[in-house]
Amino acid sequence: MARRRGKRHSLGNKKIRHNESETVMTQSGGRELVGICGIYCGTCPFYLAGREKDIDQLEQLSQAYDLPVEEVRCDGCRSDRVFRLCVECRHGFRTCAEEQNVAWCFQCGEFPCDRLRAFKDIHVVNDISHHEKLIENLQYIKDQGIERWLEDQKKAGKCPSCGKRLYWFVRECPDCHNRIR
Repeated sequence: MARRRGKRHSLGNKKIRHNESETVMTQSGGRELVGICGIYCGTCPFYLAGREKDIDQLEQLSQAYDLPVEEVRCDGCRSDRVFRLCVECRHGFRTCAEEQNVAWCFQCGEFPCDRLRAFKDIHVVNDISHHEKLIENLQYIKDQGIERWLEDQKKAGKCPSCGKRLYWFVRECPDCHNRIR
C-alpha cells in the first residue's frame, strides 16, 4: 500500500493517516470496510460524506435519521465506530455472525443462506440495488481474498475519469459529470 503524507492519529491499535479527504487505515488494510454481509462500506454515505466534506449529504442524513450532523459518521461495519443502523443490523447478520463465531458470512458453514438471498433485493436507490451482488462478493472474497476484493472495490468506487470517490447509488460523477452507470 502506498504511504501518504499527512497528519497521523491513533485509534486503539490502529494508526490512521489523514490526507485531505482520504483516510488510509495502515494496520487493518481496510478490512473494517468489508461488511459482515459482503457490502463495501467505502461507498456508503455514512462513511464517505464526512471524509469528502459533503455537507449536503451529511445534512440530508442528519434530517432523515433525526441526528445531529456530528453523529452521522461511520468507520465501516467492522470498525470501532459503526453507525447505529448498522450496529442494530435489523436483518440479523451481526448477531448471526457472533452466534456462528465468524467475522464474515462467507466463513459460515451455512453460506450462502436464505437470509443473504432475501437481503440482496433490499435497499434500492436510483434503480440501483446496493445488495444485489452480496453473495457473489462474499464468494469472491472467499476464493480470492479480502485484500484483492478491497482493491477491486476501491477502484470501482471511484469515477474512472477524474478519480472522485463516489456513493454507491450515483449514476453520474458530481465533479466531472461522467456517466457512471
